Amino acid sequence: MEKTVPVLVTGGRGMLGRALALEASRFPALTVHTPGREELDVRDPAALDAWADRVAGGWIIHCAARVDVEGCAREPDAARETIVTGTRNAVALARKASARFVFPQSFLTYDGATNPIPEDEEPRPLSFYGELKLAAEHEVTAAIPDATIVRMAGFFGGEEADKNFVGRIIPVMRAAIDRGDARFEVGDRVWQPTWTNDLAFNTLALVAAGASGSYQMACRGEATFAQIAEEIVIALGWSDRLKVVTVAATAVSGNELGRRPDRAVLSCARLDAEHRNLQRDWRATLHAYLSHPFFDRYRLEAAR
Repeated sequence: MEKTVPVLVTGGRGMLGRALALEASRFPALTVHTPGREELDVRDPAALDAWADRVAGGWIIHCAARVDVEGCAREPDAARETIVTGTRNAVALARKASARFVFPQSFLTYDGATNPIPEDEEPRPLSFYGELKLAAEHEVTAAIPDATIVRMAGFFGGEEADKNFVGRIIPVMRAAIDRGDARFEVGDRVWQPTWTNDLAFNTLALVAAGASGSYQMACRGEATFAQIAEEIVIALGWSDRLKVVTVAATAVSGNELGRRPDRAVLSCARLDAEHRNLQRDWRATLHAYLSHPFFDRYRLEAAR
């Protein structure tokens, strides 16, 4: 049997980690391991060190992080330990195992002052979470010059693991319907809603090709949060029961502990130039995602 290339995904039970596990079957030359935090805590150097032989000469895709802007603001020391120290530990493993390194980065390292955001834009994070993610990136690039940095747009995916806008808003909207509300206010902040499955497939394609350096990765198109909510209404069969009303983002962001850009649209120029952009239109992927049986619990009876 031909030898495969080992790939270790930290944070394997998170939104992106789950998608990488799912998409791995499309890359038979790769053997992808996706341990969760209970199996591999990146804060523990010894736990990572135990993987050195299994990932030797392969790749590490370091997804483990605390993807929670408010949580990072509330618990800064714990967030720093996971995001920055955890990355430093993962980098040490890569150096010991002579493994290549992929660092999925957040668009929240940008302030959104320029749109579309070019790939050479100077990062200027608006939140403590963004600051930590940028510090973690510096840990990577300082130690592994040929690392692959993939700056990703905001994403949805993972069904019950979905902690981002789509996963959080659906049960809130369904509760509004159950209360008899006819209107639902959603802000006008602009996002590139990108399916984790597409991000995972594209990232593994970069790994399979041996790519290095910095990339930006996002769906085709852009949308306000209100437009995303409107598509959710259509996909889940709520059109006769709930109308999405667009309001200023500031009107619905009172509980946020970290600033986000009003608009953040990534340019994917390098992926395009190298003919490696495998991303799809956000509406098509959102509807495909919401067709999963997991979301049947939110559909109205007549739409099932």
